[in-house]
Amino acid sequence: MDRGEAREKIMRVIFQMDVHGTFDYRNLEIIDEDKKILKNKVALNIFDLINKNHNNIDEQIIKNSTGWSIDRISKTDLAILRTAICEILYVEEIPKAVSINEAVEIAKKYGNDKSYSFINAVLRKVGDNLE
Repeated sequence: MDRGEAREKIMRVIFQMDVHGTFDYRNLEIIDEDKKILKNKVALNIFDLINKNHNNIDEQIIKNSTGWSIDRISKTDLAILRTAICEILYVEEIPKAVSINEAVEIAKKYGNDKSYSFINAVLRKVGDNLE
């Protein structure tokens, strides 16, 4: 499984976490096609980081998506944003630009027509605020 495929599976598990109201993957019944990601150390690290830091990650989404509340953002877009913001804030070995570009590509595949530009704008603001 390459990094892009892993990132998609991570995003899909994050989506499932949100739908089920738990950010602890250990308490989640993950759909069969995504269970393979639970053997990936990078993915497990991302899941643990999101579980531990989801309030801070959501604060970054609210702060950097002017005029949008968490409730107005689709669960797909939220999963993409949470995954990328987690990488930007907590995973130093992944360059910010890579996290942003991969999130935009996933949004083009899974989101609606406006998702990728919204996600790009939010993530660029998050990245710019760290510099």
